Amino acid sequence: MQVSDIQMLLADVGWYTGAIDGDAGPKTWAAVSRAEQLQGTNYRDAPSRWSKRRRLIGAGQAALTALGHEPGVIDGRTGHNTAEALTAWRSAKAGVSAAVERSPVAGSSSHPKQDTFPRQRDMADFYGEAGGPQCTAGKVDLAYPMVIAWNKRQTIQRFSCHEKLAQPLTDIFRHALQHYGQADIERLQLNVFGGCFNFRKKRGGSTLSTHAYGAAVDLNPEQNQLRWGADRAQFARREYEPFWNIVMAHGGTPAGYAWGKDWMHFQFARL
Repeated sequence: MQVSDIQMLLADVGWYTGAIDGDAGPKTWAAVSRAEQLQGTNYRDAPSRWSKRRRLIGAGQAALTALGHEPGVIDGRTGHNTAEALTAWRSAKAGVSAAVERSPVAGSSSHPKQDTFPRQRDMADFYGEAGGPQCTAGKVDLAYPMVIAWNKRQTIQRFSCHEKLAQPLTDIFRHALQHYGQADIERLQLNVFGGCFNFRKKRGGSTLSTHAYGAAVDLNPEQNQLRWGADRAQFARREYEPFWNIVMAHGGTPAGYAWGKDWMHFQFARL
């Protein structure tokens, strides 16, 4: 996120009245302080402890939040949720659609175990209300440490998911390690965690995301971006087929197989 983007966002929400010049001067910093004051409860922690760059990005995230574009928790780091929120805002300003087509791919790979889980339209019946306590009650104990996609200095050994999915998700990563080994897990970047529970709408859509139920996982979003097809996405390569077979054998639906895009993403719901 460039300073000029941040200035435009702050101006759009009414917190900044200076020039869009890419120079973070006194007026920009006054707007940053206003963002922190008005959106303070949405910040991950106290921005007073952040670097200047993180404070600027945090202010841009605060403006996106105020404008209804759902960048996620305001943390001052430009991850894929912030990038997609920025795309939605830019598209709206230009008067064009940011929608992502999610039509089923004919003849795509599947597994009978996927039938254990609901279709997207029936998720509330199966999982309960989106955003409820059950959506983060499950704990996935990882077979190998993962790095956070938007802050690779941070590692995790566990993450939260829907209570019904703790076991299948734990088994997916355990079996992936058994198949590939630690060195190939790292080489293939299957250890880059992009998130699970996130109460928001689908990116490029109007209905709730499967992430809002804690029923989806993203991996290595930088190399498998939402709108990329198999011609560009890292996870569409043949060496990832065993991983996707493991996912499907435990009931997960890979987005890349189901609708041909968003290769970072797999979910426990069919189209």
